[in-house]
Amino acid sequence: MLPYSTIEQLRYGRVTSQAYFFGTGIEKTPANKVTVTTLGLVGDEQAETFHGGVDRAVLQFDCDYYAQLQHTFPESASLFVNGGYGENLVVAGMNEHNVCIGDKIAVGSVVLEVAQPRQPCFKLNHRFKEPTISRYSQTNNKTGWFYRVLQEGEISVDDEIRVIERPYPQWTIATVQHYLYAETDNLAATTELATLLELGAEVKGVFQHRLETNEVEDWHSRLESLIKIEMRVVKIVEESATIKRFYLSRTDLGALPPFSAGAHITLKLPNGLKRSYSLCDSAVEGVYQIAVQQAQGSQGGSQYMHQQLKVGGVLSVYEPANFFEMARDKHHLFVAAGIGITPFIPMIHEAVAHKEQFELHYCVDNIDDYPFKRELLAYAANIHLYTSVQRLDVAQLLNIHQRGSHVYSCGSPKFVQLVRDNASHWHDNNVHFENFSPAEHGDDRAFTVIASQAGSEVEFSVSAKQSLLDAIREQGLRLDSACEMGTCGRCKVTYSGDVDHRDTVLSARERKTYMTPCVSRAKSGVLKLELA
Repeated sequence: MLPYSTIEQLRYGRVTSQAYFFGTGIEKTPANKVTVTTLGLVGDEQAETFHGGVDRAVLQFDCDYYAQLQHTFPESASLFVNGGYGENLVVAGMNEHNVCIGDKIAVGSVVLEVAQPRQPCFKLNHRFKEPTISRYSQTNNKTGWFYRVLQEGEISVDDEIRVIERPYPQWTIATVQHYLYAETDNLAATTELATLLELGAEVKGVFQHRLETNEVEDWHSRLESLIKIEMRVVKIVEESATIKRFYLSRTDLGALPPFSAGAHITLKLPNGLKRSYSLCDSAVEGVYQIAVQQAQGSQGGSQYMHQQLKVGGVLSVYEPANFFEMARDKHHLFVAAGIGITPFIPMIHEAVAHKEQFELHYCVDNIDDYPFKRELLAYAANIHLYTSVQRLDVAQLLNIHQRGSHVYSCGSPKFVQLVRDNASHWHDNNVHFENFSPAEHGDDRAFTVIASQAGSEVEFSVSAKQSLLDAIREQGLRLDSACEMGTCGRCKVTYSGDVDHRDTVLSARERKTYMTPCVSRAKSGVLKLELA
């Protein structure tokens, strides 16, 4: 018997002024009756220009899922209500397992055709205040689906919605999603879906691309929890022979997400690389400022920024994240080397604003000419400079740990580790650090993992060229992450086995229980993981 149900709610809405930042374009309000055209419900808007269109005219979602989601994610339970997924049609009992591509649907005086599954993105993470929900929705076939409109007309609440024709009973939404995300190497399924007439062009194009290139997509960027903003370079200042300061402003001139001292932004460069840089000043409203040092042997990040990026250039920028926050306490000890000074400039401003004591110990090449000298001269009484001649004695500096004092270090992995080693007698909560980049390792080997999550267990291999985090995600397991450089700890999991710890965030005590799969690996044997 073909599925049918009743329209419980009709929802449409206009994009709010904050939609481009918070994703609130999916906020829709109920209506008793709507007019439907080939482009969807009249009056319904989209937050992005690439949303909508004839293959994405109307969105439906099974409202029976909301009770399940409330149970699975209790901290966000109040947000899992009708309309939460931005759907136009709130209907119970029709879902990804009993609705098929090409189904013709009669509702009111409208005829719809199922075009494609909805592909969830990171905005759901922000909508539900849960960083894993977009990936969970994709993995568990709780996404909703899009219709194209075959016959325009009107729909009212309580109208019956019924499948009247089913040309492809084998292609349920869930089955298409299985070959889209899980069994990506099935040639027969890929070939059939690449030529399925009724399948929407967006999803059909994915299968066509696989046939043409034999490549499989990386969905992580669509599902990751940080929001991307389009920004333009409005000013470039040479801080030194090797350091440039870049001023970035939103292309749509909207308000910038706020940040606290120690935060960084991640740039997605036109050459495909992602690079993170500390926000080095908060003095200019509507502008983010970063400083980039031309690195010797650059793989293209700093090289691109210095040699190719000009005023007027446009970049995709991920909203600020902060894994290097200041504590609110009596005294702050900032220890920096070279370009590692950047996060400490806003930290100094913040300490002054809160009337907290601070001192900066800064290792530079030239005591008479160093990066950010102009800003730092205002705090000369609190600043101590060191060179290769007059060297910083870190052991002596950190020999005494007074109550209410915190030490912060930023720089190369080697420099940060030097500070950490000499602060080993300090309490872990009073030692804060951030690396420019993870330490390099050239001895990676393949290993085996047994991972447990939600009562089930799976065994898989991790190749020498693959991160453990990527391998976990290939198994369809949920694990949140952020920096993916071993500096934030968001992806940490409990383990048993012999681990090569490569993070810069976990303390020696924490490493006995936890590891960070974004950078750390097994040394030998089988690694067992417990995923929350």
